[in-house]
Amino acid sequence: MNFLKNQNWVWPAGLAAEVNQFVEFRHEFSLDGNIDDAELCIAADTNYVLWLNGEFVGTGQFSDYPDEKTYSEFSVRQHLRVGKNVLAVLVNYLGEGHFSYIPARPGLIYIMHSGDVVIASGTDTNYRKSKCYRSGSAAKITGQMAFTFEYDATADDSWQRLDYHPNDQWKSIIANDIIPQETMPLPQPRPLKKLQILRRTAAEIVAQGAYKRIENDKNKTLAEMMQTDYLSAREANKIFKGVTESPVSLDSGREIISEENTYLLVDIGREECGYLDLEIDATEGAIVDIAWGEHLDDLRVRASTGLRNFASRYICKSGKQRFTHYFTRWAGRYLQLHISKSDNPEKDEAKKNLVLHYAGLMPAEYPVEEKGEFHSPDNLQNKIYEVAVRTLLLCMHEHYEDCPWREQALYANDMRNQALCGYYCFGEYEFPKVSLSLLGRGFNDDGFLELCAPAKIPITIPSFSMVWFLALADHLRFSGDVEFARRWLPQVQKMMNIYIANISDDLLPSPKGKRYWHFYDWADGLNGSYPSTEGQYKLMTNRFDAPLNMLFCLALDAASFLSLACGDDEQAKDYDDCAKRLKHACNQRFWDAKENAYQTYSGTDCREHFAELTQALAICAGVCSDDVAAKLRKKLASARNGLVETTLSQSFYKFEAMMMDAEHYGRWVFDKILRDWSE
Repeated sequence: MNFLKNQNWVWPAGLAAEVNQFVEFRHEFSLDGNIDDAELCIAADTNYVLWLNGEFVGTGQFSDYPDEKTYSEFSVRQHLRVGKNVLAVLVNYLGEGHFSYIPARPGLIYIMHSGDVVIASGTDTNYRKSKCYRSGSAAKITGQMAFTFEYDATADDSWQRLDYHPNDQWKSIIANDIIPQETMPLPQPRPLKKLQILRRTAAEIVAQGAYKRIENDKNKTLAEMMQTDYLSAREANKIFKGVTESPVSLDSGREIISEENTYLLVDIGREECGYLDLEIDATEGAIVDIAWGEHLDDLRVRASTGLRNFASRYICKSGKQRFTHYFTRWAGRYLQLHISKSDNPEKDEAKKNLVLHYAGLMPAEYPVEEKGEFHSPDNLQNKIYEVAVRTLLLCMHEHYEDCPWREQALYANDMRNQALCGYYCFGEYEFPKVSLSLLGRGFNDDGFLELCAPAKIPITIPSFSMVWFLALADHLRFSGDVEFARRWLPQVQKMMNIYIANISDDLLPSPKGKRYWHFYDWADGLNGSYPSTEGQYKLMTNRFDAPLNMLFCLALDAASFLSLACGDDEQAKDYDDCAKRLKHACNQRFWDAKENAYQTYSGTDCREHFAELTQALAICAGVCSDDVAAKLRKKLASARNGLVETTLSQSFYKFEAMMMDAEHYGRWVFDKILRDWSE
């Protein structure tokens, strides 16, 4: 049953749809007698944090499409009491798109059932603009992610608590704030299990000292200022009371005795992905600037690189306090804190020492069981497998992510590699199904998918759309879920019809225009730019790309497999026939007898380019004969083969091509993995 049916979305009309708003909602209600099992359903645009009677319940709006909103369900009996209760929700409405979000109308909807009592969003809901979170446009973490934040705890009045008494800042939802049901979709159940929020990570301070801000410039982002702060190291006993050596554990709190502005470098032990958690005893007005990152190549956390900003600010209230930022997952191993004590002379304890009790992350992980096993007499191989499984888990939240640190975005090419690994190590099929569906919903009239999903992005990568077909076929092979394949078959056929209609000389031309990024690998000549005959880099058009056409061959094979599994034998044969013509044309157009290899490009303004990836795709797609495939494998296995080397990003196709003759090259593949992944 969808408990949200006939319930109301609400949003204060007076707040409109401004960018990056933080709005607090509070709903008081009473429960009499015994409290039955209570379930609460909630959805918001963009994200929410939920409390009952001051106790944290949950967070995490699924990354959905505006016309396919989803809700989460929480069992909340343990948070309720007889008599007065308070439901509190903090909503962050982004209003500006990124690579996992499409802007839509702001709104909140919830309902709670406890016996015959129903608590729902509506005129009993009160609201105000957040007093602590700074609303409005802010520096974005990256172009692919949401905003950084500033939180001022001096304005915290514990509004989530049961004993809080609202003041006149709070307003009631009125009829004008209720969003007509026909203008907002009825949310459907969240398609994936909710993330598990785990206990805070271990943390220790591995470096400390004084810092001086040299660019306190309003035109600079906080991250840029942190990146250029002067750092001057100090011994641990010059910073902390009663500490004689480093590293400094945070298991019992550490008093900061330094009178200078202090920097601390916190190591949480390994790569994690989760929510910032800070616990500190401070004087009102003390400022904690916090950067996060994956390495210390700069001898500090890299707070700023390019236009990326990995830093946010927390302003302390007086006394001991704990703050968790539930709206954005941070990823990395290190935090860097730049702490400035309050220097307000009006504060009686302006020089009070700070006590840092904790700074780290509360990991957020998709609940999945490791079912696969890999055992080798080579301990290095076992370690590579262990790290690979851990890395995959860090990239699984609401969909597969290309990386948890700077993008958290779903790409078809990355997703296929991740899903294939996941089938073996987790044996779980719902997660890849959801990722495939999100990508599929990004279909455009030109036949290509959005670059990421859910998102609206000016560019797309045509080759990644081809990989989506391969990933669909993979899912069917591993899961046996024919119904899921049948659901997407009409779109498979629609996309294929568009591609086939554009075939010229039995090949698919590279689509023209600024929308199309002809990317195949992070390697010379394959990353979307290519040196012309005049020596200037330019986007190539009026050409045929071997990688695109070879992936199209594989996509046709996948479409045939899907059609056959769904009972459409005639369509399967049509795709087979088209693939045969395309493979023959690829062999004719791209083979270079002089180099005994396949050219990467053919057409206007193309010079010679030979890549390992192109040869690997030719083998995988069945473009070449068995004899030629054997010669290409020998070339691929040679250290100096004259080909542009395949990067780690696309090595799957190279390994797949080699493993088609595992008897001769299986050992070579394992040795190559050991060399490349052991560094």
